[in-house]
Amino acid sequence: MTESSVKPSSASDTRALPGAAGLHLWLSRRFAVDDSRAFARQVLSRYVGLAPERLRFSRGEHGKPELVYPACPVAFNMSGSGGWLALAVSGGPAVGVDLEYCDPYRDVLKLARRGFNQSEVTDLQACSGHQRTARFYDYWTLKEARVKSSGGSLGRQLQATAFALAYPGAGTTGVGSIVALPEGETGSAWYGLLQPLPDYRLALCCRSGQDFAPNLRLFELGENGAANKLPFTFCATSPAGACSAGV
Repeated sequence: MTESSVKPSSASDTRALPGAAGLHLWLSRRFAVDDSRAFARQVLSRYVGLAPERLRFSRGEHGKPELVYPACPVAFNMSGSGGWLALAVSGGPAVGVDLEYCDPYRDVLKLARRGFNQSEVTDLQACSGHQRTARFYDYWTLKEARVKSSGGSLGRQLQATAFALAYPGAGTTGVGSIVALPEGETGSAWYGLLQPLPDYRLALCCRSGQDFAPNLRLFELGENGAANKLPFTFCATSPAGACSAGV
């Protein structure tokens, strides 16, 4: 993994929509907001220029929230795990995000055998200890992010999604590659894997053939509503080697 360079936050970072090839990722501690809906309202109000309580939402077939008022080219998706919430915002392309705490006591190989692709299980079997746990959550978050990006049903579609991950060898640096296996893939999509917090994994899926890595920005929403820009690293992206770090 390579570390991102950090630039001071600017008003344009958090008050303008990311654009067609841009993506903003927001984190918040659970205690800093009333609930996940309040978190989404606070963040999205920054982009649309309306008070949080004036925003109106609807839900898709499988419950994915969508902003219906005001009408603007913004797509978003939420996730939460442990003491943290995550919100991804794009300037139009459908987006999915999944944040997971990497539980070191979970029998990840047993869980993978129940629903992972055989190639994914084989990959996990080749890992051990902390590496196996991290790799399991790499796959799990990617699967959830992909299904959520299209508003699909996690129960029916999660097992149908599959990925191939490749990381640089031991002692080398760089960003891994993510490939969606053909039997589970539908349409063009970009994927990114991050470790935004210690012991957490986060995956993003944007339903567009563009490379979102160069324009990804990460912010934390504080208790006082302030937006703090954070450094981050990519564990892996697609297409392979498109970009090594956020800026």
